[in-house]
Amino acid sequence: VAPVAAAASVLLVVGIGVAVAGQLPGTGSTAGSSAGAIAPHRYYVEAGLEGSVVVRSTATGAVTATVLDPEPNYSGEAVVASAGNGTFFVAGDRHQTGQERIYHFRLTGSGKVTGFSPVPGGVLRAGQLADALAVSPDGSQLAVGVSFYIVHPKSNKLYPPGPSDQIFVINTATGARSMWRGGMHALGSGFGVASLSWTGDGHELVVLGQWCSYTSDSDETCLAKNARRNAEVWALDPASRGGRLASGHLLLRQSARYPYIAQAFISPDGSTITAIVLTGPVAGSKAARGQVPGNMSVPQISVATGRQLGVLYSRRLGSTWEVNSSPDFLALIPDGAGQHWMIDGGIASHGYDGFNGWIDNGHLVPLSPRNGRAATETW
Repeated sequence: VAPVAAAASVLLVVGIGVAVAGQLPGTGSTAGSSAGAIAPHRYYVEAGLEGSVVVRSTATGAVTATVLDPEPNYSGEAVVASAGNGTFFVAGDRHQTGQERIYHFRLTGSGKVTGFSPVPGGVLRAGQLADALAVSPDGSQLAVGVSFYIVHPKSNKLYPPGPSDQIFVINTATGARSMWRGGMHALGSGFGVASLSWTGDGHELVVLGQWCSYTSDSDETCLAKNARRNAEVWALDPASRGGRLASGHLLLRQSARYPYIAQAFISPDGSTITAIVLTGPVAGSKAARGQVPGNMSVPQISVATGRQLGVLYSRRLGSTWEVNSSPDFLALIPDGAGQHWMIDGGIASHGYDGFNGWIDNGHLVPLSPRNGRAATETW
């Protein structure tokens, strides 16, 4: 739970300090200064791969409360976000109706859930899934990245492909919506929302979009062997009340310097992007080729110049041939104050070492349990 001093802060904004900006790359280990690291928050909210959402103790991993608990064999996933003042938002199919809904709730000082209720205007249509959530600094607006899937009429399971993603912003008091969609066809036929964040004044909504052609086996996550992926970071003006994605302005694009941008978040003053960037050759195995470049880093990048200011953490991923939903198995999550970062590296498999924890002075402090079953999480 974020401290009271961070009550006006928001998940998915970044606080950049002078010392952090000059930090050297990490080693990918838990050694050194992280051995006695003190967790910045007592509890975190975890969304599992099967649609469940629970509250866990940061220190022990013990479940202190259950938010969503779908039936066994449920195939959906939930998404969570923090408003930075002990209030959380979650998108999921609580009653397995085939429609996701967005809820909000608060955590008590003992890690229990209180005030669980639907968000006005937060019902998604059948076949729509929330990819990402981000709350404006004052809590009045909730940005939602939505993907479209085909619903099988008999099994009620969701299958790609569908139309390109869209982004809408919900007024959390009235339920009124603004929507952005289209205008990016030159980069590929399928647009997907990889991450969302807000500037500190709430005047810009920043989107990391990714594009590639659809195939029978993949959607915007670019799993196809010969799929060509593009990624760009754009800023939208919420005051425009919707429009085309191209109505915003470009902040950062995938390039030779940043060849594979998997996550990206804006700082409160709009000057810095913190990202997950993948570089180097794709690591595979004798069984099959890998899916993404094998070197991962968390750099901080100047919006004005595109220059890298520092690196919070780095590691070697290893073979990713058995990892699903590339690059969506990688998640970077700031806390409500934007000062502490969680990072989720997906499920361990043959040749791939999954990881899950928070970054402390260039090292990873693992979170328990370490079974890689989390889809996303937040403080």
